[in-house]
Amino acid sequence: MGSEIGLHPQRSVFDGERVWSRGKWHVFKAAAISTKIKRKSVESLRSASMPSPRLSDSEQYALFDWLRFVLASVVVLSHIGILSWAESGNLAVQVFFALSGWLIGGILLRTPPSELPRFYFNRATRIWIPYAFAVVALYIVSFVRQPISSRWLEFLLYDVTFTHNWFSLRPDAATALIAMPLKGTGNHFWSIAVEEQFYLVAPLLIVFSRFGKRFETWMVVFLAAIWLNTNFASISAGVLAAAVRARFGDWQLKSASVLAVAAIASGIVMGLCDCYYWASAPVFALSLVMLAARPTARSSFGKLAGGISFPLYLNAWLGVFAVHAVLKNLHLYDTSLVGPLLTFAGALCAGAATYLLIDRNVMMTRDRYYTRATGIILGLAAYSLLLFGLCFGLVRWHLV
Repeated sequence: MGSEIGLHPQRSVFDGERVWSRGKWHVFKAAAISTKIKRKSVESLRSASMPSPRLSDSEQYALFDWLRFVLASVVVLSHIGILSWAESGNLAVQVFFALSGWLIGGILLRTPPSELPRFYFNRATRIWIPYAFAVVALYIVSFVRQPISSRWLEFLLYDVTFTHNWFSLRPDAATALIAMPLKGTGNHFWSIAVEEQFYLVAPLLIVFSRFGKRFETWMVVFLAAIWLNTNFASISAGVLAAAVRARFGDWQLKSASVLAVAAIASGIVMGLCDCYYWASAPVFALSLVMLAARPTARSSFGKLAGGISFPLYLNAWLGVFAVHAVLKNLHLYDTSLVGPLLTFAGALCAGAATYLLIDRNVMMTRDRYYTRATGIILGLAAYSLLLFGLCFGLVRWHLV
């Protein structure tokens, strides 16, 4: 800083040596402090006004918009019975996981520790606000239609603390689904819990450790996740791909044929034998995401389709319930293709409405509310919620 404002090369004033007269020293000291404050203020404003890294990344890949929309639609179509394969919805979620690993892993690989508050703020505003609406809506409707029990409150705690995937289906899936609000309508929240756990663990490993930035590390994590048959295999596969890209460049652009073969081969394996689904699904998910990772300009219609995907996944049940109620009251509902297609149309309407009312407004206005303190508070709140839910679940089910 000294050389930038014309000081003596020895910069003795910053070492505490008062080589000038007392009056001149105080004048210079005040000027130097003022300069520092102004620079910090400019840097803070610049940091606060920086666009979300996630948005900057996703703008490069137009196919991701359509991929998100197709995946969310597959989940809904599987829930309403149009898609008969039992794993169709789960496979779509695995592709979502691989996409998150690729995008968020890529962001974290170039995020310094000083920018983590911004990362936590972006994740909280992007996920928590739409998710909070979905949770509140589900439990309000359930409160109106069902009696409140201790188990009902327990499910709410797991959903709020992002531990649904660990404890909600205990002691067994059949018993738990019947006891869940609206008989398991919110069971898809398990994937939000997996995503949130990834958002909290990955920064600790990637940002604060050089070891966590190496693709070899994520290869081990990926293989371990497959071996243990966890839902983190597809996400870790996405981070692995991002780490390889950080080391070797856009490898996916040069490997389209290999990725296509991997997607087809893993798809065939899943189709022939469900017993290998746990290992082949992450490979298929990553291959599909990498095939779509082609830098192309996004269209307005594509942005809308991609934007609808998350609220469609969260809130499709609102449209489904509404259409079912109308058709049954009019005695028009049937189990042929017409009823389910109308139900899907209702789900699309629910997703579009909540996107326009919530998600779009959040993404348009969130930058103006960012401060470093807010990011830190949200990050600490996320870790605290997860830790509380984990401790409660472990004690509740006598796992410790």
